[in-house]
Amino acid sequence: MIRKEALRNKIRELGYTYKTQQKRTHLWKNPKTSHYISLPMRDLVTEEYVRFTLRDAGCEKEEIEAFIASAKS
Repeated sequence: MIRKEALRNKIRELGYTYKTQQKRTHLWKNPKTSHYISLPMRDLVTEEYVRFTLRDAGCEKEEIEAFIASAKS
């Protein structure tokens, strides 16, 4: 499991900004592409969720795996 704060910081690093809160998620938007990412409000997220979210945001596989390794330690 990965802390949501680490994933949120990575998404900010990729240029996404906080947009709004929904019932169980927070929406983040990339102003350059109008692409949205939703982050759950819970404190921990699975590695699979992190992989899917970062791949959707445009990260390469090596960058994703390096992020997961550093976030777990």
